[in-house]
Amino acid sequence: MKPIYKCRVCGKYVEEPYHCGERTQPFLDSGRRTRLSKLLSGLLRHYPWEIGLRPSSDGWVSVRELVRGIRERWRNKELYQWVTEEHVRAIAMLDPKGRFELNNDRIRARYGHSIPVEIEYPALKLDKTLYHGTSLDRLTSILSEGIKPMKRRYVHLTLEPGEAVETGKRHGKPVVLAIDPACLEEKSIKVYRATSRIYLAKYVPPECIKNKLLPT
Repeated sequence: MKPIYKCRVCGKYVEEPYHCGERTQPFLDSGRRTRLSKLLSGLLRHYPWEIGLRPSSDGWVSVRELVRGIRERWRNKELYQWVTEEHVRAIAMLDPKGRFELNNDRIRARYGHSIPVEIEYPALKLDKTLYHGTSLDRLTSILSEGIKPMKRRYVHLTLEPGEAVETGKRHGKPVVLAIDPACLEEKSIKVYRATSRIYLAKYVPPECIKNKLLPT
Protein backbone atom coordinates (compact mmCIF):
# COMPACT_ATOMS: atom_id res chain seq x y z
CA MET A 1 0.00 0.00 0.00
CA LYS A 2 1.09 3.56 -0.66
CA PRO A 3 2.01 5.96 2.16
CA ILE A 4 -0.66 8.43 3.25
CA TYR A 5 -0.01 12.16 3.29
CA LYS A 6 -2.03 15.07 4.62
CA CYS A 7 -2.50 18.23 2.56
CA ARG A 8 -1.14 21.29 4.37
CA VAL A 9 -3.65 23.51 2.54
CA CYS A 10 -7.02 21.72 2.58
CA GLY A 11 -6.32 19.04 5.21
CA LYS A 12 -7.35 16.18 2.93
CA TYR A 13 -5.71 12.74 3.22
CA VAL A 14 -4.02 11.82 -0.07
CA GLU A 15 -1.53 9.35 -1.54
CA GLU A 16 0.50 11.97 -3.43
CA PRO A 17 3.44 14.01 -2.09
CA TYR A 18 1.92 17.19 -3.58
CA HIS A 19 -1.64 18.55 -3.24
CA CYS A 20 -3.19 21.99 -3.69
CA GLY A 21 0.10 23.06 -5.25
CA GLU A 22 2.09 22.39 -2.07
CA ARG A 23 4.19 19.56 -0.67
CA THR A 24 2.07 17.40 1.60
CA GLN A 25 2.86 16.33 5.15
CA PRO A 26 3.82 12.65 5.68
CA PHE A 27 1.10 11.05 7.79
CA LEU A 28 1.31 7.24 7.67
CA ASP A 29 4.04 5.12 6.09
CA SER A 30 3.31 2.16 3.83
CA GLY A 31 4.20 -0.53 6.39
CA ARG A 32 2.05 0.84 9.18
CA ARG A 33 -0.81 1.50 6.80
CA THR A 34 -0.76 -2.09 5.56
CA ARG A 35 -0.59 -3.60 9.05
CA LEU A 36 -3.34 -1.43 10.50
CA SER A 37 -5.57 -1.94 7.46
CA LYS A 38 -5.32 -5.72 7.82
CA LEU A 39 -6.03 -5.49 11.53
CA LEU A 40 -9.09 -3.30 10.96
CA SER A 41 -10.42 -5.79 8.41
CA GLY A 42 -10.01 -8.67 10.83
CA LEU A 43 -11.56 -6.88 13.79
CA LEU A 44 -14.54 -5.47 11.90
CA ARG A 45 -15.27 -8.63 9.91
CA HIS A 46 -14.33 -11.58 12.08
CA TYR A 47 -13.26 -11.06 15.71
CA PRO A 48 -14.43 -7.75 17.23
CA TRP A 49 -14.92 -9.40 20.63
CA GLU A 50 -11.16 -9.85 20.99
CA ILE A 51 -10.92 -6.16 21.84
CA GLY A 52 -14.29 -5.91 23.58
CA LEU A 53 -16.33 -4.55 20.66
CA ARG A 54 -20.00 -5.36 20.11
CA PRO A 55 -21.01 -4.27 16.60
CA SER A 56 -24.56 -3.18 15.90
CA SER A 57 -26.82 -5.50 13.92
CA ASP A 58 -25.57 -3.84 10.72
CA GLY A 59 -21.89 -3.89 11.67
CA TRP A 60 -21.16 -0.42 13.08
CA VAL A 61 -18.73 0.22 15.95
CA SER A 62 -17.45 3.40 17.54
CA VAL A 63 -14.16 4.66 16.07
CA ARG A 64 -13.10 5.77 19.55
CA GLU A 65 -13.84 2.37 21.11
CA LEU A 66 -12.09 0.63 18.22
CA VAL A 67 -8.89 2.62 18.78
CA ARG A 68 -9.08 2.15 22.54
CA GLY A 69 -9.57 -1.59 22.11
CA ILE A 70 -6.57 -1.90 19.79
CA ARG A 71 -4.30 0.06 22.12
CA GLU A 72 -5.48 -1.55 25.36
CA ARG A 73 -6.73 -5.06 24.56
CA TRP A 74 -5.29 -6.35 21.28
CA ARG A 75 -2.84 -9.22 21.81
CA ASN A 76 -0.04 -7.27 20.08
CA LYS A 77 -1.09 -3.93 21.52
CA GLU A 78 2.52 -2.83 22.07
CA LEU A 79 2.88 -2.61 18.28
CA TYR A 80 -0.09 -0.27 17.93
CA GLN A 81 0.34 2.37 20.62
CA TRP A 82 0.77 4.96 17.87
CA VAL A 83 -2.75 4.42 16.47
CA THR A 84 -5.19 7.34 16.69
CA GLU A 85 -8.73 7.92 15.45
CA GLU A 86 -7.25 10.03 12.67
CA HIS A 87 -5.20 7.07 11.42
CA VAL A 88 -8.31 4.88 11.30
CA ARG A 89 -10.30 7.52 9.42
CA ALA A 90 -7.53 8.11 6.89
CA ILE A 91 -7.19 4.39 6.16
CA ALA A 92 -10.96 4.02 5.78
CA MET A 93 -11.23 6.98 3.42
CA LEU A 94 -8.40 5.87 1.12
CA ASP A 95 -8.86 2.10 1.09
CA PRO A 96 -8.39 1.05 -2.56
CA LYS A 97 -11.12 -1.59 -2.37
CA GLY A 98 -13.57 0.52 -0.39
CA ARG A 99 -13.57 -2.05 2.41
CA PHE A 100 -14.56 0.43 5.10
CA GLU A 101 -17.42 2.86 5.61
CA LEU A 102 -17.50 5.85 7.97
CA ASN A 103 -20.62 7.45 9.41
CA ASN A 104 -19.79 10.34 11.74
CA ASP A 105 -18.10 8.68 14.73
CA ARG A 106 -18.72 5.10 13.57
CA ILE A 107 -17.00 2.68 11.21
CA ARG A 108 -17.84 -0.70 9.69
CA ALA A 109 -16.56 -3.12 7.08
CA ARG A 110 -18.68 -2.90 3.94
CA TYR A 111 -18.40 -6.63 3.13
CA GLY A 112 -16.49 -9.83 3.95
CA HIS A 113 -18.03 -10.59 7.35
CA SER A 114 -18.09 -13.95 9.03
CA ILE A 115 -19.84 -12.48 12.09
CA PRO A 116 -23.66 -12.28 11.91
CA VAL A 117 -24.39 -8.78 10.57
CA GLU A 118 -27.13 -7.70 8.18
CA ILE A 119 -26.14 -4.93 5.77
CA GLU A 120 -28.56 -3.74 3.11
CA TYR A 121 -26.87 -3.75 -0.29
CA PRO A 122 -28.41 -2.49 -3.54
CA ALA A 123 -29.42 -5.35 -5.84
CA LEU A 124 -28.34 -4.93 -9.47
CA LYS A 125 -29.13 -6.28 -12.90
CA LEU A 126 -25.78 -6.71 -14.65
CA ASP A 127 -25.00 -7.50 -18.27
CA LYS A 128 -21.23 -7.72 -17.78
CA THR A 129 -19.29 -10.86 -16.89
CA LEU A 130 -18.36 -11.21 -13.23
CA TYR A 131 -15.19 -12.88 -12.01
CA HIS A 132 -14.28 -14.88 -8.92
CA GLY A 133 -10.73 -15.71 -7.85
CA THR A 134 -9.92 -19.04 -6.23
CA SER A 135 -7.10 -21.60 -6.19
CA LEU A 136 -6.45 -24.57 -8.45
CA ASP A 137 -6.87 -27.10 -5.64
CA ARG A 138 -10.44 -25.88 -5.04
CA LEU A 139 -11.47 -25.99 -8.69
CA THR A 140 -12.81 -29.56 -8.85
CA SER A 141 -15.21 -29.11 -5.93
CA ILE A 142 -16.35 -25.71 -7.21
CA LEU A 143 -17.16 -27.05 -10.68
CA SER A 144 -19.16 -29.80 -9.00
CA GLU A 145 -20.86 -27.91 -6.17
CA GLY A 146 -20.68 -24.26 -7.20
CA ILE A 147 -19.12 -21.33 -5.36
CA LYS A 148 -20.18 -21.14 -1.73
CA PRO A 149 -19.49 -18.31 0.73
CA MET A 150 -17.89 -20.79 3.14
CA LYS A 151 -17.30 -18.96 6.44
CA ARG A 152 -18.36 -15.60 5.02
CA ARG A 153 -21.87 -14.40 4.34
CA TYR A 154 -21.51 -13.89 0.59
CA VAL A 155 -19.48 -15.00 -2.41
CA HIS A 156 -17.21 -12.14 -3.53
CA LEU A 157 -17.24 -11.19 -7.21
CA THR A 158 -15.63 -8.46 -9.30
CA LEU A 159 -15.81 -6.97 -12.79
CA GLU A 160 -12.00 -7.00 -13.05
CA PRO A 161 -10.26 -10.31 -13.85
CA GLY A 162 -6.96 -8.90 -12.58
CA GLU A 163 -8.47 -8.32 -9.16
CA ALA A 164 -9.78 -11.89 -9.14
CA VAL A 165 -6.25 -13.12 -9.91
CA GLU A 166 -4.90 -11.31 -6.84
CA THR A 167 -7.62 -12.89 -4.70
CA GLY A 168 -6.76 -16.35 -6.01
CA LYS A 169 -3.06 -15.86 -5.26
CA ARG A 170 -3.85 -15.60 -1.56
CA HIS A 171 -4.98 -19.24 -1.58
CA GLY A 172 -2.42 -20.90 -3.88
CA LYS A 173 -2.07 -21.19 -7.65
CA PRO A 174 -4.76 -18.79 -8.88
CA VAL A 175 -7.73 -19.64 -11.06
CA VAL A 176 -10.23 -17.06 -12.31
CA LEU A 177 -13.82 -18.15 -12.89
CA ALA A 178 -16.05 -16.17 -15.26
CA ILE A 179 -19.63 -15.92 -14.00
CA ASP A 180 -22.70 -15.34 -16.19
CA PRO A 181 -24.95 -12.77 -14.46
CA ALA A 182 -27.89 -13.67 -16.71
CA CYS A 183 -27.69 -17.25 -15.44
CA LEU A 184 -27.78 -16.01 -11.85
CA GLU A 185 -30.84 -13.92 -12.64
CA GLU A 186 -32.60 -16.89 -14.26
CA LYS A 187 -32.08 -18.81 -11.04
CA SER A 188 -33.37 -15.89 -8.92
CA ILE A 189 -29.94 -15.36 -7.35
CA LYS A 190 -29.51 -11.67 -6.68
CA VAL A 191 -26.24 -9.82 -7.21
CA TYR A 192 -25.51 -6.97 -4.80
CA ARG A 193 -23.01 -4.14 -5.02
CA ALA A 194 -20.89 -3.71 -1.90
CA THR A 195 -18.50 -1.14 -3.41
CA SER A 196 -17.64 0.18 -6.86
CA ARG A 197 -15.33 -2.83 -7.26
CA ILE A 198 -16.86 -5.65 -5.19
CA TYR A 199 -20.12 -7.49 -5.90
CA LEU A 200 -21.80 -10.14 -3.78
CA ALA A 201 -24.02 -13.18 -4.24
CA LYS A 202 -25.27 -15.76 -1.78
CA TYR A 203 -24.21 -18.62 -4.06
CA VAL A 204 -23.02 -19.29 -7.61
CA PRO A 205 -24.24 -22.64 -9.03
CA PRO A 206 -21.82 -24.56 -11.27
CA GLU A 207 -23.94 -24.05 -14.39
CA CYS A 208 -23.45 -20.26 -14.06
CA ILE A 209 -19.66 -20.64 -14.33
CA LYS A 210 -19.14 -20.09 -18.04
CA ASN A 211 -15.36 -20.21 -18.24
CA LYS A 212 -12.21 -20.75 -16.21
CA LEU A 213 -8.92 -18.95 -16.72
CA LEU A 214 -5.52 -20.12 -15.54
CA PRO A 215 -3.28 -17.02 -15.34
CA THR A 216 0.27 -17.54 -16.57
